[in-house]
Amino acid sequence: MKIKNKFAVYNIMMLITPILLIGVISVCFLIIFILKFPVEELNIPRAALIDPKVFSEAVGEFFRGNPAALWYMLLWAAICALILVLSTTVMTRLMSKSIENPINELDRAADYIRGGNLNFEFMGSNYDEIDMLCNNFDTMRRELKKAQENEQCMKKERSMLLANISHDLKTPITSIKGYIEGIRDGVADTPEKMNRYLDTIHAKAEVIDDMVNNLSTFSNLELSRLTFNFETADINAFVNEFLEDYRLDFEKNNIKLINNISADIAYVKLDREKMSRVFANLADNAVKYKREDNPSLEITTFTRDGGVYVYISDNGIGIGEKELQNVFDGFYRVDGSRSIKGSGLGLGIAKQIVEKHGGKIWLKSDGLGKGTTAVVYLPAAG
Repeated sequence: MKIKNKFAVYNIMMLITPILLIGVISVCFLIIFILKFPVEELNIPRAALIDPKVFSEAVGEFFRGNPAALWYMLLWAAICALILVLSTTVMTRLMSKSIENPINELDRAADYIRGGNLNFEFMGSNYDEIDMLCNNFDTMRRELKKAQENEQCMKKERSMLLANISHDLKTPITSIKGYIEGIRDGVADTPEKMNRYLDTIHAKAEVIDDMVNNLSTFSNLELSRLTFNFETADINAFVNEFLEDYRLDFEKNNIKLINNISADIAYVKLDREKMSRVFANLADNAVKYKREDNPSLEITTFTRDGGVYVYISDNGIGIGEKELQNVFDGFYRVDGSRSIKGSGLGLGIAKQIVEKHGGKIWLKSDGLGKGTTAVVYLPAAG
């Protein structure tokens, strides 16, 4: 009920209640008055009482002859006044109480929130306006609670970041130091050994460089500082160009490349540099988690649902069903891959970049040892 409607009800009750009570009291006093003070002795016809002058003279004569009756009249007037004051006070109190309760509830809720307690039940109100305010306040509480939970998750992720960075940097840095000490000690005493040592140092440095780049990109994405330069481009031609750039990496890792890219032209809005990082991260995962015997990678594209699908399928170690829900979280790696180099940022970066393009990305896998398919969907350029 709206406040103005409730006030109207209380006003009616405030008017009717004293009238009824005063009416009852007046009837009681009238009966007592008639029984105690008979008026027949005035000898005045009732019709004559219609004349105000006659009536006032009769009343004056009656009270002069019955002075005690005046006290009854004063008592009646005092009781009527008391009824009027009490009924008004009670109704006003009830009306103010019905408004005070939800307001006090809001005040207590504000104290809880100020103290950091967001786990409490929030009561509503019978008044529509105050109930709406209570609902909005409770919505704010739920949003604050959600933000608090997100902050706790971020703290946990930052802790995981520090743990992963320390773990992932330690291995290549230790290797670099070991090979450099070997060179200093003269262990690399032949040109072949020297070249192998230098190649290993370079490879470990690339791992560190890739990790730092991923951290920088992820941080800029989280802070919305990464700028995108979109252009209309043929996604099929773009993927073909990317595969040519990565062909040597696949051959070096003995990965058989199967190209099923559509020959049709499919235009999408594209930031070439950022989307290259998406496919680079997906390709790196295919290399990291490849199977030992006959590894392969199949790239397929097709147009459907108002956009273009890019399927990147490998026959590697696969992912468990429960893990599929978490692989796009920052710093996350499936349990079976903890010993494999990387910060766990690749898929998190890929997801944010694809979403900035208005698209979607997800993984499919039939289980461990059965390979993984990464699906990238980008809407067609309008």
